[in-house]
Amino acid sequence: MSTATPQAEADFIIVGGGSSGCVLAARLTENPVIRVILLEAGIDAARPEDFPDLASAYPGIAYSNPRYTWAGMKASYAYSGSNRPETKANRYEQARVLGGGSAINGIGANRGSPSDYDEWGEMGLDGWSWDECLPYFKKLERDLDFTNDLHGNSGPFPIRRRGDEIWTPFTHAMLEVCAARGIPFLPDQNGVWEDGTFEMAVNMDEKKRRVSTAWAYLTPDVRRRPNLEIRTETTVSRILFANGRATGVLATRGGHAQELRAQKVVLASGALATPAILMRSGIGPSHHLAECGIETVQHLPGVGQNLMEHPSAGLVPFLKMAARQKGVPDYHIPIGYRFSSGLEGCPAGDMHMNFVTRAAWHPVGRQLGSIFFWVNKSYSRGQLTLDPASPEGPPRIDFRMLSDRRDLVRLADAFERAVGLGSDPSLNKVVSGLYAGGMSEIGKLFSKKTLLGALVTSMGALGIDAVGNLREKLFPYMLSNFADARRLAANRTELEAYIASVVGGVWHPSGTCRMGPDGDRMAVTDSAGKVRGLDSLYITDASIMPTIPCANTNLPTIMMAEKIADGLKAL
Repeated sequence: MSTATPQAEADFIIVGGGSSGCVLAARLTENPVIRVILLEAGIDAARPEDFPDLASAYPGIAYSNPRYTWAGMKASYAYSGSNRPETKANRYEQARVLGGGSAINGIGANRGSPSDYDEWGEMGLDGWSWDECLPYFKKLERDLDFTNDLHGNSGPFPIRRRGDEIWTPFTHAMLEVCAARGIPFLPDQNGVWEDGTFEMAVNMDEKKRRVSTAWAYLTPDVRRRPNLEIRTETTVSRILFANGRATGVLATRGGHAQELRAQKVVLASGALATPAILMRSGIGPSHHLAECGIETVQHLPGVGQNLMEHPSAGLVPFLKMAARQKGVPDYHIPIGYRFSSGLEGCPAGDMHMNFVTRAAWHPVGRQLGSIFFWVNKSYSRGQLTLDPASPEGPPRIDFRMLSDRRDLVRLADAFERAVGLGSDPSLNKVVSGLYAGGMSEIGKLFSKKTLLGALVTSMGALGIDAVGNLREKLFPYMLSNFADARRLAANRTELEAYIASVVGGVWHPSGTCRMGPDGDRMAVTDSAGKVRGLDSLYITDASIMPTIPCANTNLPTIMMAEKIADGLKAL
């Protein structure tokens, strides 16, 4: 928490100290007359030296620690038709710590395709074309590898590529397979948009540490600004209004509720929390608000709709001893592969694949790699609603993945492509088995790093390596949705049914309060992030994305916050 004197009323209250909120707080308070209160539900992880699990180059350690995520949040992924039975809700991790998703995510720092943003401009959103967004991508970044017209070198957010120091024999073998098939190796993931393999761009500094937006933007100097107050471990239940204008929020810390007042309120809580806060405040579809016993302040039918994600699936190769990552866990997603589906109407580079060198922090995880793939430009849309029986509790999240058949077809195509790559005879020197499946519920018990987990998985790993047929007996229990990958790839009907049942996400929720031009009844904000029909209320996070970019959504979210911050400073 900052040491600034608590302010009775501020110019801005920012709700959410994640990838968007930290950027906004730092940029707005560059003007010393603008007073800002930044509210975050999680803890203040102020210094990387004090939080080695967050700073670790291996992101699975932070992501798996429940200290940094919301409890009780679940989501339904799959969609099997309008008359489908109630789908099982799975745990869906969302950050609850200053720095938000940038503090616990997979550390990927990519922008997406120029066509993603030109599409926004073509939808009537002034100021959001690629040429208008690129200056903000350059403004945020301090690229440690490239100096050219596409990159910035003086921004607060370090971006780099780790190089072949983290490549394993499995990595080299996969790249050799791709090269033999004519797939080019691109010098820069954030360079010219082309198909090919590349090193993953990551937000790490010169010391090979993760850098969250809290560490990049809320530096010690920024925290000392007298016009900035940071309140962590503070939740916001609703926005306060008077005569159609947002006047503040009702916030709770340590069991004590307080009304905080401001000239403007900015929601930066993410694509799942922001629409929930709006609806609890009476902003959203009036019929749903009535179901929940909430009086409508502003009928906006688009709140909670247009929910987007990147549908994913994967294969698990069992790595031979010499092909595994050595030493302590390090960054494990060194290589990406962008390719075009060729499906009519889909843009170039609409698919993504990663060659992953380890599945978890522990010894069993070191035995397993992954060929992980997703639809990088998805068209399926889900929704987020409140639970009428408990509106203050976790929202109901239904991604309805693969409800648009184009997504199902492309994800099944990617499965076939991955099986083709993973079955190449040249991989026999590094891989001794290729399986369809993911982490089982038993495996998830060991996702948090503990001494007991290290001991149990050490013994398990020794047994799997020592007893040749033990792996085949254990993997149906160790892997969820275990299946014969080659058999599935040979039967398209069976494959599509399998993909529809096992589809997952990539923790890229977006779109639930989308921007739109005047006259778009489902738009929640205008192109400046202002909530329609209400004064002094803005949104700056991934919820306002009208379509999902072909990218991990962290960097686009930071870009959007930089851009909207300039607009708010000019008001």
